[in-house]
Parts: sequence; C-alpha cells; structure tokens
Amino acid sequence: MKNKQKLLLALLISVFFASFLSSSSTSVKKSDPWKKWLNEVHLIVTKAEKSVFYSLKTEEDKKRFQEQFWKARDPKPETPYNEYKIEFYRRLKHADTQLEGPNSAMGRIYILLGEPFEKKNYSGYGDVVDCELWIYRADGRPGLPPFMHLLFYRPRNFGNYRQFHPGVHNALDVISPGYSVGRASQLKAYQIIKKSLPQLAQATVSIIPGEGDPRRGQFLTSSGSAFAQIHTLPEREVERNYLKNFTAFTGIVDVTYSAKEIGGKGLISISENKGFTFLNYSIMPDDIDFRRIAENIHTADITINLRIEDLEGRTIHQQERNIHLEYDDIKKKTEIEERKLAFKDFAPIVEGEYNVSITFSNKTKEGYFVHKERISINGDTVPVLVGFKIKELESDNFMPFSTEGKKVLADPRLIFNKAESLEGLIFSEQKPTIHLRNIVDTNNTFEIKDIVKQENLFVFRQPLMDIKSGNYFLSIKNDKGEIYKKIISVISFHVEKPLDYERSEAASSELNYIFVIAQEYLNKGEFDTAIEYFNKLPENLWNSTTLPVIARAYYANKDYEKAVELLEKENVVKNYSVLLFLANSSLELKRKQKAAEYFEMLRKYGDTAELNNVLGALYHSLGEREKAKVYWERAEKLEKSKKKNLNNNKEK
Repeated sequence: MKNKQKLLLALLISVFFASFLSSSSTSVKKSDPWKKWLNEVHLIVTKAEKSVFYSLKTEEDKKRFQEQFWKARDPKPETPYNEYKIEFYRRLKHADTQLEGPNSAMGRIYILLGEPFEKKNYSGYGDVVDCELWIYRADGRPGLPPFMHLLFYRPRNFGNYRQFHPGVHNALDVISPGYSVGRASQLKAYQIIKKSLPQLAQATVSIIPGEGDPRRGQFLTSSGSAFAQIHTLPEREVERNYLKNFTAFTGIVDVTYSAKEIGGKGLISISENKGFTFLNYSIMPDDIDFRRIAENIHTADITINLRIEDLEGRTIHQQERNIHLEYDDIKKKTEIEERKLAFKDFAPIVEGEYNVSITFSNKTKEGYFVHKERISINGDTVPVLVGFKIKELESDNFMPFSTEGKKVLADPRLIFNKAESLEGLIFSEQKPTIHLRNIVDTNNTFEIKDIVKQENLFVFRQPLMDIKSGNYFLSIKNDKGEIYKKIISVISFHVEKPLDYERSEAASSELNYIFVIAQEYLNKGEFDTAIEYFNKLPENLWNSTTLPVIARAYYANKDYEKAVELLEKENVVKNYSVLLFLANSSLELKRKQKAAEYFEMLRKYGDTAELNNVLGALYHSLGEREKAKVYWERAEKLEKSKKKNLNNNKEK
C-alpha cells in the first residue's frame, strides 16, 4: 500500500510538470478539417504536395488528393491496410502524449525516424544536465549515415528537451550547472564528460560516431548535413508522379538543402512607453537567400525567435515571428540584397537579469544565425535608444525603438556616415553626460553638449562631419555611474542604411501587454505579482484563452479552489493540460472521486501505464479495490508490452 501511495505521489508530480510545460499547438478548430490535417502531416508533406493542395478548389479534389497522398506512401498496396499511415499516426500520438508534442525537438525526430535502435538516458548524473541519446541505424533510408547519435538535453536542467547541434552547441552546454568548471574551455568540458561518459562526449562533437576531434573545433558541416538529410527525408522518400493528376504546378522546382550558419548583426535596446518597459531588437542577416518559384517571383520564409531567459535558465518570455517575403520586382529584390533587411520587433519586459537570444532562420535555404546579449533591468536601469535619426511620430501606435511621439531609426551595425548625426533618447530625470572616446587614441575624446530636456526624457544630437573616422566608445553617465556603453563606427565613405521590416501595434494593445507581463512574473515564480497583474484585466478578457494561464498562477500559488473554479468554467476547453490541472487540484483539495474522473478523461489522450497506476492508487484509497485491481492489471500489461516492443526494436 505504501509503495502504491509513493508511486501515486511521484506520478502526480511528474504529471503536473508535464502539464505546466505542455503546449496547445496541436489544437485546431473543428470547423477547418483541412487545416487540421495539414497540421498533422506538416512534417511529412513535401513542398510540391503542399503547393498542389493549396491550388485545389473543391472538396472532392481535396479528398481525392488526401487518398492519393497516403496511397503514394503505402509500402504494401496489396494489403487491406496502409502500414505507413497506421505507423505515422501511432508516432504522432506517441509524440503528442510522451515527447512534449509533435513539434518538440524529440517529437519531430520521432515522427521522422521512429523508435530509436537504442536509447540512453543520462538524467541524474552529477556531471551533466539531463540528456537523452537516441541511436539510429540508417536501415537503407536514402542519404542517412549508417549510424547516428542524436542528443537531446535540458539546458541547465530547466524546461523542455532541446536538440543538441554539434558545432552550434558544445560540451559546455551539457556540463551540469552544479558542476564547477570555472572558465573551462570547450575542450576541458569535453574531457570532463569523457572520463565517465565517453559515448555522450562523442555525441557533443558529431552525430556521426567516430567523427570529429574536439581539439580542432566542432564538425558543423557534417552534422549539419546529416540533420538536413533527416529533415528532408519526406522529400526523397515519396514518389510524386501522382501529382500530375491534379492541377498543374508550373514554377515549382525541386529544392536542395544545406545547413549553414550565416553572418549577421543584432542590436538590443531598452525603452519606456506609456508606463511599460520594452525590449527592442533589430536583427540583420548578411544574406537573405531567396528562391525563384516562377518568372520574376522570388520568395523566402523567415522565422525570428526571441527568447528571454533568467540566469537560472527559465524561459521568461518567448515569441516567434514568421515572415513570408515575396517579390515580383527584380529591382526590389536587388535593393534588398544590396542594402539588406533589418527585422525589428519589441516585447514588454519586467525587472530582472536575463540572457536574451534572437535566432534568425531562413527556412527557404536552412540558413540561420543567433544574436545573444545579457541585459539587466532594475530600479537603476536608465533606458536609452541610439540611432542616426529621431523621427517625430503622428501615430500613437506601439512600435520598435519608439516612445510617445518619437522613434529612433537605428542601424544594428551601429555604423554612421560622416554626413549623418548621432542621435538618441535617454529616459532619465537627471541630465546625463555623454562622451565619444576613440578606441585606439584614448586621448581623442569628445563630449556631446547638445542635450535637451523634452518632457520625461533627454534628447541628444551630434553631427559627425567634424568627427574623425574610427571606432568609438559611446559612453553615457549619470551621478550613479555609466548607464550605457556601446561601440559605434564613424566611416568616411557612404554606406546605405538597411531597409526596415517591422510591425506596430495599436494603442489599445496595452491590455495585451498587461497579460504578457503577468505571464512573465508567473514564469519567474513571482506568483502574487502575476495574480495582481491578471486582476488588472477587465472581466471580458478572462476568457477561454486566458483562463488556463490565470488558473496556472493560482495553482502555483496553492489556491487550488480558485484554479478549479476557473478551469471548470464552461467556456474553457478541457484539453490535456487543463484536465491535468483539474485532476491535480482536485487531489490537493482531497476530492479523490473528482480527481479520478479527470484522470479517467485523460486516458483518451493515451492509455498509458502511468495513468492506470494513478487511477489504481486513487480507487484503492477510495475503497474500490476491485476497480483498482483492474487498473493496476492494465498498467502491468501496458508496461510489459512496452518492454517487449523495446526488446524487439533492439533485436532488429
């Protein structure tokens, strides 16, 4: 009995954390079944198939396409079942219920490659963070190396598992945060891991066993190529002849894939606007590789991901922006290639010490780069915006690098032509001092005098015509010390400014920012403050979208009664994560019968041994021993089946 109760407690804790991190990305409106289907198959549908599908106009054509889509993948057409389709949906369900979702790092690989030949879990080892190594054999699949070691890790033992990319990541990312390595190099970290976990150490160098030498740097090219081969398997493994029976797709071309790191520049600045503190960013890739899809039509699909983490590795805020660029004007495309594009965005942010990363990814040609900075926002922080021009605004919209009535135009490279001015805004009540100090000639220091108070900030301008070309420290100080320091370049020749690609939000977005700020406090673990901000929202914004998040704050603050009250509202969709919170809250309130009902409802998402064990323990505590026995026997049967499948996979 005691063992069963311990098992129940352990399982409930793990279930809670699973719900805490779960994603609702797979939920799709029932009114759009085709969108739901495309979301399901998005990892295996080819670009040509997707293009053809979008060209179809009638339901009949779409149904016929769906039938042919699965038929083209059927390995044994002579049988009454489509083994590929059955296996695909099995993998999809497993990824959704056991691997943090089909769009997670593990979920994507599992759907594409299936069950690994072997798994090795390194959770609980003192020297490294939680890691899992999946070993695959190519088994004749086109383009794959004979063996692959795919590593997943939880950065600093927080959050979901991420894919480890040798060359982008290194052994330092795997060392446990509790293991003191001082200023250890990548090589030192590799040697530490290798002493006790040689196979794991090798996986940090290359996904191909035996390749790579940590003393000569990481093998990004070969690992990147292997990853590209994995993610493009659907393009190479399916016969697309059936597409000719549908709408012609003139202009669609086969694509080649490469995993490459491109260069770029990034700039992060802090501002204030209408009582909110904002993080602003500008990110500019050295190159945007377009694809021609038809005569004079060029496209690129861009993803920009902003992640803000605290120093313990917890994700405080994350936002992703997907951008589809399409130009039918060759002059415009040429202008972009020559002048470059700077993508700008912003997000509200609360006080704290953060590591910020902005990842630019060109999905069209698999190019990427990452800009990282550490920032500090506290009571002594003075927001500063610096650029080459201050523009007066007529709109009261929120936009990057702006405040009420003013916007700073900034080049993320921080280069200035001599014909321009250095201009900026300082959000301070006290007049600062501003200096330009030449990096090479430290005696060449210039003080900027043109500083004017305008309402709640200072505006400064400095023409650069008489400033000697070179690199300068731009230093801004107040009576507490230096509040801003960046390196700028004054150049003698003319360089065109990049084109800006940015978004703005209406002034009415203030309520959205309150919700985001509340979420950030929740992610930081400041539950009282999070609830305080949630309660600033009007009643109409306590809706089906926001209530599960608000309930999470009350649950974390141990107000289980309020969490249940919110989640049991009729307009809240009872999805996987909501049911988990309801089940756990009911347990905390000692409403075991209600908890059992919710755990039973969870079985529709996957009849797992873990859930059956929980239900067995619950019914046993309720005195329904026969019912408990049924669930425990079911759990035992599922565990045996799982072990049998794993052994069969190892024998293959």
